[in-house]
Amino acid sequence: MANRRKLAAAAEFDRILAVQSWILRRLGCDVFDLNYRFSPATWVIVFLASFYMVISAYDLYRFRNDVFNFAFSLVTLSYGVIGCTRIVLFLRNSRTYAQIVVEARRTYEQVSNEREQEVQERYTRMLKRCVTFYSVSFIGGCIMGGFFPLAVYWWTGLKVLPFGVILPFTDPDTIEGYQLNYLYQVSCIVWTPPGLTATQNVYFALVFNLCIQYDVLKLKLEDLDKLIRDGAEYDTIHEKLVEIINWQRHLVDFIAEIDRNFTVQTFVEISSVAMQMVIVLFVLHIDVWLPGYMVIFVASFQLFVLCILGAMIEFKSDIFTEQIYDIAWHRMRTPEQKMVQFMLAKAQYTMQLTYGGMLPLNMNLFVTIYKKTYSVFMMLQNM
Repeated sequence: MANRRKLAAAAEFDRILAVQSWILRRLGCDVFDLNYRFSPATWVIVFLASFYMVISAYDLYRFRNDVFNFAFSLVTLSYGVIGCTRIVLFLRNSRTYAQIVVEARRTYEQVSNEREQEVQERYTRMLKRCVTFYSVSFIGGCIMGGFFPLAVYWWTGLKVLPFGVILPFTDPDTIEGYQLNYLYQVSCIVWTPPGLTATQNVYFALVFNLCIQYDVLKLKLEDLDKLIRDGAEYDTIHEKLVEIINWQRHLVDFIAEIDRNFTVQTFVEISSVAMQMVIVLFVLHIDVWLPGYMVIFVASFQLFVLCILGAMIEFKSDIFTEQIYDIAWHRMRTPEQKMVQFMLAKAQYTMQLTYGGMLPLNMNLFVTIYKKTYSVFMMLQNM
């Protein structure tokens, strides 16, 4: 029964990752597969992303004297920066990202009892719900954003476009120019949101995997405390301590590896959404700009998602440190007490997910970004 539950949690985790891999494989970017190789689809995606960035940069020059279109183009460019950063980082270090996923999968093979399996099952269910909610929200929002302007055009005749990217040598105010730009922007929705969603979902899986490891460590500490209070043999207590220290060392190394490979991406994304909010607030100060409200909502949602994931790891780390204090260490021999001291020192300076390697990724950062955004907005307002 216990083994069946263990296999069920692992199978659910594999199914979640398999869906993301299938999406990325269609785009030629299944970098989480150890056997990944560049394909024609990869070069197509690289070309489309590069073409998007060139057009967006050209639009900044084109609309340099139009505040609203310039702001819309700059917001559009920032989305391109986020997407291109992911493409560059993932393609350049595909082997490393694949190994991180393999290491996360190995966690499902290392549980030793039913309580630990319950932890795996709980977080795997949470992961599935989180992935489903994020995918439906993000892709559904993009689809609605793509078709809403078409509905407006049919209903009112107003030529509204989903994004702020305009093809060179076209006039979106003409019927032909509007149709051409609308088709191009809708084509971007076909490949951009699925790729961004799939890579984000894999990041979710890694963070939830860290939560599993922290909770398993907590259970092992509870088992250690019970052994001490029950008067178990010193060799048994020593063996349990060694097991916990090895788990802790592996967890710290795994957090460091995830942070090292995702911190640049996190820095670019948080900086981009902060810039978007500053731009939109400045434009809204001048006049009403309806797309701006949607940009603020999407940027805030993405910033919240990134910060709450980091806050989860920080919270788990604090709970683990408190749990070390609570064990009956005073009833242990001096060698084992020194091992606990080492474990406690390691826990107090454990790795966290960070914003560009500079600041911890948590809800304090979320509040700080909002405060800084408002400060920059007020500075621009007074210029």
